[in-house]
Amino acid sequence: MIDWGPLLNIAALWLLGAISPGPNFMAVAHQALNHGRSYALTAVLGVALVSTMWATASLFGLALIFKAFPVTQLILRLAGSAYLVWLGIRFWRMAGRSPRESVANEAAGHSLSDAFRAGLATNLSNVRSISFYSSAFAAAAPSHAQTATLWATVVLIFLLAMSWYGTVALLLSTGPLASAYRQRKLWIDRMSGTLMIYFGVRLALS
Repeated sequence: MIDWGPLLNIAALWLLGAISPGPNFMAVAHQALNHGRSYALTAVLGVALVSTMWATASLFGLALIFKAFPVTQLILRLAGSAYLVWLGIRFWRMAGRSPRESVANEAAGHSLSDAFRAGLATNLSNVRSISFYSSAFAAAAPSHAQTATLWATVVLIFLLAMSWYGTVALLLSTGPLASAYRQRKLWIDRMSGTLMIYFGVRLALS
């Protein structure tokens, strides 16, 4: 039998955290606006798989590992900070290009596997995610639960990540939002790059 109480609590906590835009949101949005729907959805899959990995690790004592080996969390934080700053600089470099020029210049070197790796790397370096799964998620997760409930928790996280970021990918890759982006690409890309650098610097100093 599945205990639905903890699952509902986890879903509410996860959605509250995801609504506030962070590195994962920015990475998916970048793929959607610059490369299109298929690339964005592939990046979403990468983000969702890492979220599932963190959830699984949390259920099996992620917080205990960080407590026993604090240097592990420090290394993850510094590596994640460096990656986010690099990504922010890359967004700035692309800001001056027209949408067609960006696609043309990156088409040869940007594949679906690159988009997938971008989703993986962004979430792996996102210490905000790690903090969530080792604290709030760990507190809400079912303790001494049956195997069915534990598996349901892992599946829930995957579905939530795919649904939320998948919606972001679809909305930003089509319709008026995509059109508005093309008209304001320079400033949106620079703002995105600035936010990524900010996330990275704040992460390093936290």
